[in-house]
Amino acid sequence: MTKSTRILLTSLLGFSISASAFAGPDEHHEGRKEERHEEKRREERHEEKREERREDRREDRREDRRDERREGPRGAPPAARFERHENRRGYAWVGGSYQYRGNAYVWEPGRYEAERHGMRWREPRWEVRDGIYIRTDGGWMNEGPSAAPPALREERWEARHGFVYIRGRWNWADGQYAWTPGHYERERAGHVWREPRWEQRDGVYVSVDGSWE
Repeated sequence: MTKSTRILLTSLLGFSISASAFAGPDEHHEGRKEERHEEKRREERHEEKREERREDRREDRREDRRDERREGPRGAPPAARFERHENRRGYAWVGGSYQYRGNAYVWEPGRYEAERHGMRWREPRWEVRDGIYIRTDGGWMNEGPSAAPPALREERWEARHGFVYIRGRWNWADGQYAWTPGHYERERAGHVWREPRWEQRDGVYVSVDGSWE
């Protein structure tokens, strides 16, 4: 390298360093401002990710609580406890039973309740559904027979103009089935007679009256 070439390179390098060292204040300010904006954007993205993780954890906890509410006991309840009680006129004894609370069976003692005319108390029961024990609460229900009514009796009758024959039926009275003979009723224009029937509900036969429809 010749002496003139070295002088030229030294001059150029010195000019470059001088230009960088003496850059204007506006250029330095813009550079720092851009750096601050970039750092702020990184912090915002980081905070968004933290909030997403917190929301995911909250949703997981909510789902766990929903599962706990849906979940029931997988083991059968203990045998009912023996309770001493006396007959009380005008009252019915409602025996104690097990409830399921706080992931454990809890015994609820029996009690007396005022009798309800024509109704009887249905004891609560536990049933297995999909491997989980589900409780059906007790309650008052219409008193009725546990056996189906006898077959309808054969009745002789003749058609009458303007009348409809209502067949006889079995009714429940005084603890037994009693037959009620059929009868005639005047026709109702635009209506059809629906026969009465017996339906089994919770192990008891319940009478459903006939009606004009």
